[in-house]
Amino acid sequence: MSPIDYLEKLQAAEPGLAEDVAELASLHQRKLWHQLTLKVEECFSKPEFNKGTLPVELFNNFISDFGHKINLLKLSQFAVHVAKHIPDAQQTVEFLQGVAERLKEQKLPRSEQPLLFLKMHVAQQKLEMGAVQECKVMVEEAKAELDRLADVDPSVSAAVHYVSSLYYKVKKDYAAFYRSSMLYLAFIASDSLGYDFKLPLAVDISLAALLGEGLYNFAQLLMHPIVKVLDSSPYKWLHELLECFNHGDLHQYDALCAKHAAVLNAQPALVENERRLREKVTISCLINQISDLPPEQRRIPLATIAARTKLSVDGVEFLLMKALALHLIEGSIDQVAQEVSVSWVASRVLTTAQITGLKDRLDGWISRVNAASTTLEQESIGVALEVV
Repeated sequence: MSPIDYLEKLQAAEPGLAEDVAELASLHQRKLWHQLTLKVEECFSKPEFNKGTLPVELFNNFISDFGHKINLLKLSQFAVHVAKHIPDAQQTVEFLQGVAERLKEQKLPRSEQPLLFLKMHVAQQKLEMGAVQECKVMVEEAKAELDRLADVDPSVSAAVHYVSSLYYKVKKDYAAFYRSSMLYLAFIASDSLGYDFKLPLAVDISLAALLGEGLYNFAQLLMHPIVKVLDSSPYKWLHELLECFNHGDLHQYDALCAKHAAVLNAQPALVENERRLREKVTISCLINQISDLPPEQRRIPLATIAARTKLSVDGVEFLLMKALALHLIEGSIDQVAQEVSVSWVASRVLTTAQITGLKDRLDGWISRVNAASTTLEQESIGVALEVV
């Protein structure tokens, strides 16, 4: 059956689609491939074209005929859209691999990114089928290939990082999941994601940020629009907890733990890592305390840190050694004077409020410099007059 014959058959079977189908046929006959691509994209956005097996039939009997003449990345995106309408996971893999094989056989230029896009969706299906190791290999290969490519389309980068995040989620590697998810969000418009997709993702990323090894700064996540979805859901407490950790506010942390005890205890991962969470918010408290001080005032009594971190002086020494070992700060502890001298503190991504605070500190510093400059200028005039 030729593509036009198929469209005529479809037009007769689905009168409600007649106008769109007629336009598809007209564009195909006139070989207006770009306009035809846009029309197919428009059709796939309509519920009427996504009923039952219609997307699969449309791809196999119509789109595949001219697929090599249109943007190959668009072709791969159409294939992925169609694959979502195939109920069997193995058949989905076979369909996507079939599209990829045809692209390889045709040896068309600029096919690397479309093939990578298809490969990532095959890897996602493999992961859902339980083939974790196979997915791992495909993800590692995809990351290496992504590094070699130039001018990568955002949708391709997003696919690689998204499937990577799914793999790390299965492995319960919180830090790697967090980093992959944030990279995914960097290549995708938040507004293009539906609420039902965004909320679970926001919850997973937030929990991963709290539980991830070596993650002590949450500003990048807090400034991303996806976090706002938590506020209109039963997970508003999670947003509050992220803010608390970012500021290192131990008093607020204890208050939140008491206020949201029921929901916190319903999260097995948080309960299991309760001690680590306490340690993390305490380290965050220390980093914030040091960062808030001007560089010339970073010789701090251990008792001052103890008051803010709710620790004994011995506990503060252990905390400082932990921060030094993690390379979050550099400096030395004077046990005789019961002080710590900090020469360097790890840089952080700042929230808008923290940037405002930094601006105020810079304004104060500029005022002091201007005052010193004025004083020096006046004194130099006096010296000049005496010499004369």
